[in-house]
Amino acid sequence: MSATVKRDARDARDARNPLTLLFLLVFGGSCLLFWWLQSLLLTVWLGLNSSIEPRFLWISIGSLAIYTVAYLLPPIRLFGFISSGKTMDRCVAFSYRAILIWSVPAVLVALQFTAYRLTVAYGEGHGPSLVQQAILYVHLFLGLLFIGAIDEEHGSRNRLRLVIVLTILPRLLISLRWGRFFAAQAILPILFIAVARGWLKIGPKRVLQILLLGLFILFVPAITRGDTVFGEGEDGRPQIVNYFGYMNTLGFFQDYTDLHYTCQPLLVSLTAKIIPYHLLGACTIDVGDERGLPATLDVLLTKQYSDDFMAGTGGNYLLELYLLGGIPAIMGGTFIFALTCREFVEFLAHRSIFAGIWAECLSRALFAPRGNLGYVYERIPSLILATLAIVLLSWSFAKMNQPATAARAGVHAAH
Repeated sequence: MSATVKRDARDARDARNPLTLLFLLVFGGSCLLFWWLQSLLLTVWLGLNSSIEPRFLWISIGSLAIYTVAYLLPPIRLFGFISSGKTMDRCVAFSYRAILIWSVPAVLVALQFTAYRLTVAYGEGHGPSLVQQAILYVHLFLGLLFIGAIDEEHGSRNRLRLVIVLTILPRLLISLRWGRFFAAQAILPILFIAVARGWLKIGPKRVLQILLLGLFILFVPAITRGDTVFGEGEDGRPQIVNYFGYMNTLGFFQDYTDLHYTCQPLLVSLTAKIIPYHLLGACTIDVGDERGLPATLDVLLTKQYSDDFMAGTGGNYLLELYLLGGIPAIMGGTFIFALTCREFVEFLAHRSIFAGIWAECLSRALFAPRGNLGYVYERIPSLILATLAIVLLSWSFAKMNQPATAARAGVHAAH
């Protein structure tokens, strides 16, 4: 097949990438959940005034409009670090064996942490230690590497299903007693890859299943850790309204447009995984018992609200951009944010050893309305280096296995 025919076939595949519209709809749903839902419930259901000023509502609506326009522009189609089929096959074989082994400590860590969280109330105690986080993030990296690089048409579907279960299991166990979105960090990237590759066909039934999955992530972990979600709140209002209010971040945008710190929160969040601020003693802040935390927007807001890192408030990327350069920064930053999300979506339509990275970035983008932009991109450099290390390891193992394979072939030939 000529290069032109291949390119035309690839472009046609991109044009019907089912993830394109789905991700935009899910991102809009994320904005609804984190920005507007409580205000809608207060005004439409209870007939009360929202605590959010109209101008901040309009700025957020305008931001989503800019995001939509930029996202729907024709993609650049860079195809995100294409690698050879032989390299991908080696990485698939290596990552499969690695995640089978690494799932043992990952599940043990999940069980240990879950048992600990059963003894303390939510908001008290501590989160996973650095060692536990390292084990869990390596586990997630290996699982997404395998899922993103496997050739599902010619590979083993049973192996794929097994890796999906193993990738989700430890984080699902932890999320039932801790962060409700911890499991989403594994579930959403896998869902995005499956939809982009056509493994999951999108129809009314599938959309309903995705909505049910979203409701599970939103409510079940909160209920199992002891949050009051339904019934009547202490203020006499339906508790569900207060529950959605806990996630509302437009109030941060409204209240902290004059927030000042020695370092720009956006620049800190974008470089927190590259620059060791705690070692430099710069651009850090203490929150409760935690010392030397990078001064990202969510950390600064947590300091303002509660001074308790375990009761973190989250953030709002609109405020992060506003503190950088006002309304023009919101417009320009949102435009660039949308373009990169569209590129990630296009990257996922193709088998790649880097697909898991782009899928993880997309899943993190859904939480930008409640977090910061650095959270979306911060892990890209380290994950690319880790992927290249896997390429080198898998190549080394393949080379070491060649003499043994050749020897066995010679024995068979002699017989």
